[in-house]
Amino acid sequence: MADNRRRHRVFFTSHTEYHLRADECVGVRDRASGVWMHDHAALRLRALTIPDLPESADWIGQRIQFWGRKTDVLTSPVVAVGRPRLDAVPAYVSQARAGSIAGAATGRLQSALPG
Repeated sequence: MADNRRRHRVFFTSHTEYHLRADECVGVRDRASGVWMHDHAALRLRALTIPDLPESADWIGQRIQFWGRKTDVLTSPVVAVGRPRLDAVPAYVSQARAGSIAGAATGRLQSALPG
C-alpha cells in the first residue's frame, strides 16, 4: 500500500479551526465568521503530539498543545477532524506573499467541516 502523502488536516474545536501541515499550525479560522485569524498565537507553532493520519478520528475530545520559544497554546477539545477545502490553502500563513495576506484576511471561506 502506498504512503499517504496528504499532510494537511483541520482540527475543529467549538469555535475555531486549526489547519495543520504535518505538525505545524499554518492557519487558524473562526468558525462562526469564517475569518482567518492572522495574529493567532498558535500560528507557526508545532503540536507536541498529533495523531497519525488514519487515527485522526481518535483525537476527538482531546486538546492540541502547540509549543514555541515564547508561547504555548492549548486548544479546547477537538470536536471533528477533516481535510481542508482546496480554496482554504492559499490563506495559510505559509502561502502568504508580500501583500497577499491582507486580502486573504478579509475573505470569507466556507468551513471545511464535513457534513
